[in-house]
Amino acid sequence: MKKVLGIDFSTKAEIAVSKLLGKDAYLQYEKFRDGMNVQDYDMIILWMGEDQTQIERQICRLRYACNFQNIPIVLLHEQKQGVAAQPYVIAGATEVLSLLDSPTACKNIITGYLIPGREPLAEELDYLNPFIKNTCHILETMAGIQVEFKKIYFSSMIRIFGDVSGIMGLSGSAEGTLVVTFYWDLAKSIIAKMMGKDEDSIDAELIHDGVSEIINMISGTTKKEFVGKPYHFEISLPSVVVGPGHQIGYLHNTPVAILIFQVGRQSFALHVCIKPKKNTP
Repeated sequence: MKKVLGIDFSTKAEIAVSKLLGKDAYLQYEKFRDGMNVQDYDMIILWMGEDQTQIERQICRLRYACNFQNIPIVLLHEQKQGVAAQPYVIAGATEVLSLLDSPTACKNIITGYLIPGREPLAEELDYLNPFIKNTCHILETMAGIQVEFKKIYFSSMIRIFGDVSGIMGLSGSAEGTLVVTFYWDLAKSIIAKMMGKDEDSIDAELIHDGVSEIINMISGTTKKEFVGKPYHFEISLPSVVVGPGHQIGYLHNTPVAILIFQVGRQSFALHVCIKPKKNTP
């Protein structure tokens, strides 16, 4: 049975969501607080209520608490006038729904997010495993930290919920995009270890350069393993994007694999979107 966390629910919201989910999910209710443990849930439903001033901040904190896991965050409200969804989606919400909308539509949307994602195919693991191995090896070697690979899921979203991302364009026999994304604290800690400096001396410019170097090393090392294979690629100069909720462009109709790695209690993600070019006659 799926576990759903309802946050700041009114009695009316509890009744409505219970009807929407029926017996397909177990609902647990809590008040919002910083540092909530949400990673064991399959979905988070946050009730907007009348006071909307803190909602964006709460969504940001909940998305951070997900630690890059693929946990849908649904913002639910009963405002008579339309609520602009964009600020909340940028903050990290997956969907913004109104109880005044069609119950059938709300039910279909919410239960749709509870459908399990697919497992990677054998041919996908063939090209993903080298990225996993090299990501762990590079950070363990360069920063002296223990990196544990946790899981893979696939996403169609172009929005990335990290604070800083290193981006590498891939071209050649195969094409695509490779992105490593961190929250600021972990990026700062890793780069301090890479440079042999105290964290207090690591500023935004050093984090920018460090994340750029990390994605460069991951892609450069991995491409050597694909020489003579369909997934062999060439790399461009890396770029770095800073700011929560930034967007990355990916190849059309190409799966984006999100690889989750853990360092202590924190996580980071590697996004792999790559496909071989079709041979032309």
